[in-house]
Amino acid sequence: MKHLWEFEGFRVDLERRLLLRGDDPVSLPAKALDTLLLLIQHEGEVVSKDDLMKAVWPDAFVEEGNLSQTIHVLRKALGDSIEEHRFILTVPGRGYRFVAEVRDISETGDGPFPDDVPDAKKRGWKQRLLPWLPVKPTFPKGWIIPSAIIALVLALVLVKSVPAIARSFNNRGFQLQRRGQINAAIEDYQRAIRLNSGYAEAHYNLADAYEEIPNYDKALEEYQLAIDADLRFYEAYNNLSRLYILRRRDYGAALKLLDRAMNLNPQEPSVQYSLRKNYGWANFELQQLGQAEQNLRVAIALNPERGAAHCLLAKVLDAQNHAAVSLPEWESCIAYSSQEEVEPEWRNEAQERLGKGPAK
Repeated sequence: MKHLWEFEGFRVDLERRLLLRGDDPVSLPAKALDTLLLLIQHEGEVVSKDDLMKAVWPDAFVEEGNLSQTIHVLRKALGDSIEEHRFILTVPGRGYRFVAEVRDISETGDGPFPDDVPDAKKRGWKQRLLPWLPVKPTFPKGWIIPSAIIALVLALVLVKSVPAIARSFNNRGFQLQRRGQINAAIEDYQRAIRLNSGYAEAHYNLADAYEEIPNYDKALEEYQLAIDADLRFYEAYNNLSRLYILRRRDYGAALKLLDRAMNLNPQEPSVQYSLRKNYGWANFELQQLGQAEQNLRVAIALNPERGAAHCLLAKVLDAQNHAAVSLPEWESCIAYSSQEEVEPEWRNEAQERLGKGPAK
C-alpha cells in the first residue's frame, strides 16, 4: 500500500518521506517535514505550539524560536507566507492550522464512510479521521459471546470514535466555509457539536459562520460557548468583545470580558495587541479618553504594523482636541487599511480627515 496525500499541486509520500511539487522532490529538512505531516494529519484543526514541539522534538528541550524557524522554512518551501496563509495559518495565542484541503490519493481504498455522507471520498476525508465501523472481531470456533458483552464492546468503540467523527464534521465545515458554502458549513459545525458539546473550536467556527450570514445573536452565543469550553480560547474573547462593541453597543460587557481574558495572563504579543486594542475601543465609546489612549498606545507598541489601533488612537486624539498629533495616526490608519481588522468607516474617516476624499 502506498500512502499519498495531495494538496494544491503538492503531494506527500509517507513511505518515502518526500514532499513533491508535481513529480519533483522539494528539499525540506526532516523536522520541517515532521511538522508538515503533523499539521496535515490535523487538517483544519489548530495544533498548539506545545504539541508541535513535543511531537517534532520528543527527546529534546527546544525554544519556541526553533518551531517558528521551522514553520518559516516550511512556508518558504510551499511558497506560502504569513500574509497569504494559503497553507499554514498562524492562530495567535494558540498555534498553527493547516488550511489547504488535503485529499488521500493512496493506491488502496479509503475505507467505509457513513451512509449520510454522500461523495465523502471526493471531499478528501481521510480514513484516519473516520473510524466509523469497528473491525469485526474473530473468536475460536464454538465460542458463544454474550450479547451484553458485544453491546458493551460496541458501545466503547462508539464512544472512542465520537471525538474523531466530530473532528471530521468540523474539518469539513471549515473547508465548506472557505469555499463560501456557509449554510452547509453551519450544518457540519452543528453536527460536530451534537457529537461533542464541549468542542470549543467547532463552537468558534460556527460563530464565525454565523457572522457571515449575518446572525449576530447566534454568533455571540457560540463565541461564549467556545470560551466556556476552553477558557484560554483568546480568539473567541477578541471576537466576542468586538461584537459587544460593534453590534450590541454594550461596552461594559466588552470590558468585563476583556478583563477576564487579561487576567489569564496571555503571553502571545498578537493576543495582547487584540485585547488592548479592544480595551481602547470600548474605553473610547465610553468617552474614557485617557484610558483609551493608554491602551491603544500599548497595542501599537506591541505591533505598529496593524492598522486598527492607529485608527482608534487617531479618533481618541481628535476627541481630545489634539488634531495635529492625530494626523500621523490617520496616515498609519490609511497605510494599513487593507487589513481585515480595520473597519470600513475608519478608513473613510481617515481619508476625509486627511482631505483625500471618502474611499471609493
